[in-house]
This record gives sequence, structure tokens and C-alpha cells, in this order.
Amino acid sequence: MMDTLPPFYQPIEGMDVVSWQESPEEIEVVAVSSKKTGRCPHCDSISCKKHSRYVRSLRDLPVSGKRVTLVLQTNKWFCFQPTCHVKVFTERLSGISSSKRYTDRLHLVLQELAFSMSAKAAERCSKAIGAPLSHDAFLYLIRAMPESPPKETPFRRHR
Repeated sequence: MMDTLPPFYQPIEGMDVVSWQESPEEIEVVAVSSKKTGRCPHCDSISCKKHSRYVRSLRDLPVSGKRVTLVLQTNKWFCFQPTCHVKVFTERLSGISSSKRYTDRLHLVLQELAFSMSAKAAERCSKAIGAPLSHDAFLYLIRAMPESPPKETPFRRHR
């Protein structure tokens, strides 16, 4: 394990940075989960028996216009609760969605771009900052947001 973290990188809670490499266009951060137990997402019981490990590759916030790739080794755990239908589950880390290919903090930045400009402009801006995303992906981010109910005002009642 490395003694020093790169000065530009703030690790996500629950992970230890093992190494990192910087190239002219990308920074790769290799990390492992530091959790000793896992909590089943279905029955909420705690397990300390590991099933296996797996590696995920995620995009994280860019640094100085360079793309940051997080290579994260996480665990799978056994669930021993007899009433739970899940026998093996994957580890959950705060700040990382279980299904997305990028961190929650990058997702927030991309959402902000999507809602502050047109999809084409957001595509150009994301490429410039080092987090390239297509205009179609920005439209998907907008459509994926839940709709908020309209606010009741004196001009808009009971519609």
C-alpha cells in the first residue's frame, strides 16, 4: 500500500488507495475496499463471510482536464439469514452506485451540466473538463430525473 495519496485525489469513504499512475491524458487510481463486513441490501443483516472479490472500473471527477479512472476491487458476501432470498450480495460503498459506471460525485457534476445548458454544449464542456459524455447521454440524465410536482401558486390552482 502506498504511503502517500496523490495530492489531487480525495478517496471515497470505505476504500484504500493502493497505487496510481498518471499519463498525459488520464490518471488511473487503483483502490481496494477497506470494509471488514458487508450489509445485505435486502434483509439488512451483517455478514463477515466473504464469497469472492471482483474489480470494477469507474470514472471519477477529472483533475486538470485529465480523465480519472478508478479501478476498485470490492467484495461479494454471503447472506446467512434463512428468510432472505439473496444468498450472495455485492458490497455497497457510499458515493458509488451499484449499477453506474461512474461515481456519484461525477454524476452530480454531469447532471449540473445537463440542466444548465443544451445537450450539445454540455457535451463540448464535458470533453473540455476531462469527463467526456455524449449529448444523448446528457439527454438521458435529464429524462432519468424524477419529475417534481408543480408548485401551487395563486395563478395555478387545482390543475
